[in-house]
Amino acid sequence: MFRRDYLMRQIEQLTVVLHRILFNKEHLPIEDAQRELDEASRHLLGLNIRSLQSLSSKDILELLSYHGSIDTAKALVISDMLVGQGDLLHRHDEKGDAYWAYLKSADLLLHLSLSDEVEPQDEVNEEIGTRLAKSLDHLQGWELPEGLQRLLFAHYEKVSNYAKAEDALFHYMEDYPERSEVPQMGILFYEKLLQVEDAQLNVGNFSKEEAIEGLRIIQQKLQL
Repeated sequence: MFRRDYLMRQIEQLTVVLHRILFNKEHLPIEDAQRELDEASRHLLGLNIRSLQSLSSKDILELLSYHGSIDTAKALVISDMLVGQGDLLHRHDEKGDAYWAYLKSADLLLHLSLSDEVEPQDEVNEEIGTRLAKSLDHLQGWELPEGLQRLLFAHYEKVSNYAKAEDALFHYMEDYPERSEVPQMGILFYEKLLQVEDAQLNVGNFSKEEAIEGLRIIQQKLQL
């Protein structure tokens, strides 16, 4: 709880400008809102929002690392800024560019979650999970890249959200049937779940019966 409170204080201090932009986004001219977003982005990493978006998530997290430790609060605020950029673009009918902003936000959050910095039961994952759900909601109806789907599956498995991990796995297999290694990932996933205590599976909205059935379905697919 202490770490989460400290994190939230850091985020609050960093998002004064961002909150003003998001609160007034319906009234601010796009040029003014974009200028303020760029200012907030430069304050965090010395780059405007589009330059930041062009970097890989790994590069962003590396720039946010000090003595081997990621500044988690700044990473979360950057994900918020990318969503703000997406909202701004979407409001002005630049839906393709908005998609890439939302996608970058989700990708950054997943890389943060899967880093050594964040433990599976870390309170930071609550903040990541809330933001990730928002970014994915914006991406509904769009195709998710193969790399993001792989990260999404790994994230849900890491935080023991087994039901969502299974959903991500089957979406991945459906969208990328040519990736022959994905069913093997599924087999390993279900075999691991069969070794997990029932109580822990229940917390992840799952059961041994569902693991057995999922394993059977994937093995059947491999025999086709």
